[in-house]
Amino acid sequence: MTEQQMEARPDDGAGTPLETMLALGFSVGPLDGKVPLTKHGVQDFTRDRQVITRWARQYPGCNWGVTKVGVVCLDVDPRHGGTVAALRLRPEHETLTIRTGGGGWHLYYRHTGPVRGKVASTEGIDVKAGGRGYLVCPGSVHPVTGKPYRLHRDGPIATLPEHLLALIAQPSYGPPRSRPSEDLDLGGDRWDGLVRSVAEAQEGNRNGTLFWAAARAAADNAPAAVYSALASAAHQIGLPANEIHQTIQSGQRKGTAA
Repeated sequence: MTEQQMEARPDDGAGTPLETMLALGFSVGPLDGKVPLTKHGVQDFTRDRQVITRWARQYPGCNWGVTKVGVVCLDVDPRHGGTVAALRLRPEHETLTIRTGGGGWHLYYRHTGPVRGKVASTEGIDVKAGGRGYLVCPGSVHPVTGKPYRLHRDGPIATLPEHLLALIAQPSYGPPRSRPSEDLDLGGDRWDGLVRSVAEAQEGNRNGTLFWAAARAAADNAPAAVYSALASAAHQIGLPANEIHQTIQSGQRKGTAA
């Protein structure tokens, strides 16, 4: 499906966009442009009508943000090369869709489990996980362009297309079955040094070494097998799985930004 095909089939639904999102089970919160106005940000988002009414009086004319646990949003930003066509959607994949004030698209799908921050191997498409991340609600105004976010298709929210699952799912880092790089193709010796550094890290410097190794790997566009090897090495030196996962994610963000 292309942007042209989507533009040709708008469906604004009934009622206000905010009411539509609430009816679909989203929690909402007031925004200044794209920034939450409440102390704890997305953690304060709610479906409580009394609280929402109070916020509307407290922050007249504010934008609104939305979030929903068990739902992810594919945020297509053409300013960074994102296109709907890159997602290879078919008519049966139609779902809740927002036309953004920046000329992009928000496509919502039902999905649980950890996700990447971006669609793999695809430019300009971010992934926002409901409950942790939030998006600007239709009916709000883009703080730069001054154009509204509008409801393009008001639902229902479809299940994430199967072909996109591998592109957004966060790689899992489980306990190793063998030595860190014994049964993983790391492309020769290029990544062995990073894995060895983690495997030989001493207590007190284990997390720091894993973070450094993950950041180096991300900066050099390492394949997924390298992160699995790093995780295996970290497990063997005694780091718990949740720390391994969080540290590798942080390192990847650092390396990508660098």
